[in-house]
Amino acid sequence: MQDMLNILISLAIFLILYYLVFYVSRPWARKFRSDVAIVTIKTSQIPVTIIGIAGFLKLFLAKLSTEPSIQFLERGLSAIIVLASTVWILRLVKQVVIYTLKQFAQRSEEQWDDVLIPFIEATLPVIAYAAGAVFFLQAIGIDTSGLIAALGGLSLIIGFSLQPTLTNFFSGLFLLIDSPFQFGDIIALPSGQAVIKKIGLRLTTLYVIEQHCDLYMPNSAMQAQSITNVVRPTPYYYYNLQLSVSSDADPSRIVQLIESVILAHPDTLGNTDQKLEKLESFYGVSNALPMATQKRETAKLRLLAEQEVNKKLIVIEEALTNLSDRVSQMEEGGLNANEIRQIKGDFLSICRQVGLDIAADPKLRRQKLELVEIASDTSEKTLIHLIRDWYKAWVKDPSLLYKDRISLPQEWERRINLLKLKFNKAFKRVNNISTDETRLDTLVSDIRTWMKESFKTTRNEWQNSKVWVDNFSSADRSYNVRFYVDNVALEHYQRGQRVKSEINQELTWQLRQAYLAV
Repeated sequence: MQDMLNILISLAIFLILYYLVFYVSRPWARKFRSDVAIVTIKTSQIPVTIIGIAGFLKLFLAKLSTEPSIQFLERGLSAIIVLASTVWILRLVKQVVIYTLKQFAQRSEEQWDDVLIPFIEATLPVIAYAAGAVFFLQAIGIDTSGLIAALGGLSLIIGFSLQPTLTNFFSGLFLLIDSPFQFGDIIALPSGQAVIKKIGLRLTTLYVIEQHCDLYMPNSAMQAQSITNVVRPTPYYYYNLQLSVSSDADPSRIVQLIESVILAHPDTLGNTDQKLEKLESFYGVSNALPMATQKRETAKLRLLAEQEVNKKLIVIEEALTNLSDRVSQMEEGGLNANEIRQIKGDFLSICRQVGLDIAADPKLRRQKLELVEIASDTSEKTLIHLIRDWYKAWVKDPSLLYKDRISLPQEWERRINLLKLKFNKAFKRVNNISTDETRLDTLVSDIRTWMKESFKTTRNEWQNSKVWVDNFSSADRSYNVRFYVDNVALEHYQRGQRVKSEINQELTWQLRQAYLAV
């Protein structure tokens, strides 16, 4: 009698918990920005129901009788519990764990998760199926000790036979953890320049640009060789041109003409003010470039949008520098309440220029310590809004392919999300300042450095075009011209070659018109 009472008490506790988890907590779970909580509840309800019913029936039958028929029913219920548990685990792995990891990988700057997550996605279900099969056989009364011993021996044999595969797997992980490249980078190979497309469990996939084919290289071979990354330290690859002109031509005039033609091309890097100034006079005037008029019009819109982005970036970076300097001085003698309040206000002001503000919860009528994006209908455009205006103007470039019009916004939205994450982390730190804080100035300075070197790097003076005199003779003088292309991954990695060809055509025409060509 006591045993039955214990079962009924356990059943009552189970039903109360079941009601609280699957009904009372649902509205609360929907309030989260992430859908992990509500998906977990929805995914778990049916398996938990089956496991609960089968479990309490099994306990009831165990107390009812020990006859063979009852024991047979108990084993059947145990098998049902194992099957339901296996399905539950598989659904949680697929719809919650893997989904959450993929979302994390999209926001992460690391690359190891791009290989590790597919590996987890492929192996966890297999492990769950294998474990579920073993427990199912045990539940229905089959001795699995021999099977487990056989599987252990088989795994040892498979381990030896798969040693090269395991070597390639760990080589791939090492390549990603201590990575000399990122996906989409261009590296130099004996067969030509190749694009890193994917690092798999065993093979690295590369796209060889000149041969227009995929190259599959074992990860161990990839790790063992010296890698020359042609788009590092920045993703803007530079191109060289050799020009020969008359030896009696004025060198300053030649250099000025070459720099004007390169600056005028919409797809080269350079000062946006100077590019806008040269665009009308030095781009497409030879009438040899396809869609020159349309490209000139869209380029003007893009350059004007980028000009506004650069202005806003300068304002924000200067504000971060000033804040870092002030905080450094304040920290020397310890921070007081007024200084802490001033730092919080100044940092929040910078966040609002970026396009972020404190999240307000209208239901609770209070503010959360979290930054969210400001609506786009504000009077003054923020950095995030200006960046979106810029890439929307960029995708109108007639030279871009359909794939580029998708990948370009995706890339900049990824950078915007990273910007939000970095400012949110800093904001939480700023709102928990102690009086003996000593490293807040470094935190603010690191954000400014990241924005300059990693967020938008096309504002560096060393990326401007360069012209050198290489050779001088009585007949002619050679000039070596170097310029950077804005994004060599666009146009199926042919953008750089196209820009180089167009600049060569324009320079040749301009030099002939000026009677400076050899």
